[in-house]
Amino acid sequence: MKIFGKELFKRKRRNHWNMTPEEMSADALEKIQEQKTLPDFRVNFNNRFNSDDFVTITNYDGQGSIATVDPKDLAKKKGKKAETKIEITPKGLYALKVLNSPEFSINIEEKYINEQLKNFKDRLSVLKLSEGDYRNGLIELASMLIRLENRKQYSKFKEFFDQYPYTTNAKIDESMKAHTHLQLGLVQQFVPSLPKEAIDAMKEYNKQINKLCKKEGVFYIIAKKEDFQRTNKRKDPILLAQSPFGHFWQIIGAWDEEMILLDEL
Repeated sequence: MKIFGKELFKRKRRNHWNMTPEEMSADALEKIQEQKTLPDFRVNFNNRFNSDDFVTITNYDGQGSIATVDPKDLAKKKGKKAETKIEITPKGLYALKVLNSPEFSINIEEKYINEQLKNFKDRLSVLKLSEGDYRNGLIELASMLIRLENRKQYSKFKEFFDQYPYTTNAKIDESMKAHTHLQLGLVQQFVPSLPKEAIDAMKEYNKQINKLCKKEGVFYIIAKKEDFQRTNKRKDPILLAQSPFGHFWQIIGAWDEEMILLDEL
């Protein structure tokens, strides 16, 4: 019942402490269905790539102290010359296929999917923590639940999604550590200046996900760190999309031409 656009009687959610695994699973999926986009499985780890060229070293000296050290200073202390690295462009990284996982395959066997769904529902059943911990854990587990459910329809969408190479969080992490001048970040601030080809690819990817599960995709960019600060000198980003079938990624493309300079239009 609604009065002046407001619901007078809202269905109250049951306390998660009293829920069965099946009820918790339904509750998790209901929360996800309320969202317009797929759950972003990386969002809580974004800060990993927002630091400069420093490393954090934990000293186990009995006090658990943490020291932040510049790698160049660390090399000098060891009597070694600091390494000079050649900075590779994002397009260069893309061309080398460093991120690609050619051995990657998605298991779509019905028995496997059902076993994994049961596994994640069982994990939900032990989320008897504080309300905050429950909510955070719920989002992560629900993210996998909806993606596993999507996997049941993979064969219908295989032709489209198989055109893009797969990559993993591990490969992205390794590349960002090896090339510290590059950064992984959300695509939003780049959208106004992305090449038309990138926008077209995102629109089609969103279209297919919408057909699959009535959601929109989650897109990230790998670009030079400086490009996340400057608006008129961005160049050759790598566009990534989070897969709707699991916690892994697809490499949509990279462009080596200058991006659109809005102040010149």
